Amino acid sequence: MSWIDSVLGPDQSESESDSGNQSNSKDGSSLSEKDIALDMLAMSKTDIGMLAKVIPETTNPEVRQLLTTQLNGCIASHFKLSDMLITKGWYNAYGTPQEQIKQDIDSANQVLQQQC
Repeated sequence: MSWIDSVLGPDQSESESDSGNQSNSKDGSSLSEKDIALDMLAMSKTDIGMLAKVIPETTNPEVRQLLTTQLNGCIASHFKLSDMLITKGWYNAYGTPQEQIKQDIDSANQVLQQQC
């Protein structure tokens, strides 16, 4: 069982996927758990930013409280997700800019080598 299954539940049709770590897209390429997790992290950042912008503009106290609760939940989930990514070595949050650039270049080279 992959960590995606623990978050989203098991896949309804297991025959659609070649393995528990990948899902096929329309063009035949696949996304790894790392790719999905990094996308989830980016979406999490966007959600937090949107909620932080809308809360001060909200005039209804009940709606403001609801949005604040939602923001706190999003922040907690973001921390859990980022901690997991850092632990797995998929997100180099503490690396120097030079290390991060080198890691990105190495990842891009791996993708190019796989396509050849």
